[in-house]
Amino acid sequence: MRVMYTKPKLKDLSQGSRIAFVRQFRLMKQDDVSDKLGLTGECKRRTITRYEKGIEIQKMTGH
Repeated sequence: MRVMYTKPKLKDLSQGSRIAFVRQFRLMKQDDVSDKLGLTGECKRRTITRYEKGIEIQKMTGH
């Protein structure tokens, strides 16, 4: 079976779009990126998804 590689398309110049583009260009999964960034916890993939979609991530504080 022959696998065809297609270069991902850059949607816009937003930070999330560029993160997704580079991740796909390097054939990485969101889990791979979260491991490289040192993210921990159960929501690692959700955090990367939020970065890519441009959703603001707020840290929870005890106050």
